[in-house]
Amino acid sequence: MEQRAQERQLDLLMLAADDVAPPLFDLATRAQIVTLLKVLLSDRLARVSMPTETDDD
Repeated sequence: MEQRAQERQLDLLMLAADDVAPPLFDLATRAQIVTLLKVLLSDRLARVSMPTETDDD
């Protein structure tokens, strides 16, 4: 319940921010940027979560 309230507050802040400043990118460009950022982040997280090999043999 508390998380839903926080999400709602964030939604309201986003709406208020949109009223103050126009968006920098159109929706298609924004979606592409978000997708690319998600790919970069998931790639980085995959590298971090992989155990490193050591030559202790």
